[in-house]
Amino acid sequence: MSEVSALTCPKCGGDMRSYERNGVVVDQCADCRGLFLDRGELERLVEAEGRHYSRERDDRPREHKKSKKRSFLENLFEGE
Repeated sequence: MSEVSALTCPKCGGDMRSYERNGVVVDQCADCRGLFLDRGELERLVEAEGRHYSRERDDRPREHKKSKKRSFLENLFEGE
């Protein structure tokens, strides 16, 4: 995760940071934690989620016990 630039949050006026995640730039407010995406970025995140779960299904042993999994998007923003 690398910080790209600083912006002002349109919701609360707080400082925002831009991060590149999986090829998508995500702007997040440090104060209200709001996420802001540019046109097409949500679709790219959804496609990345599909690829993530597709690989996970392909790599999983056939007799794997199901466990509660975190959403791809939860993992994407973990540690913020």
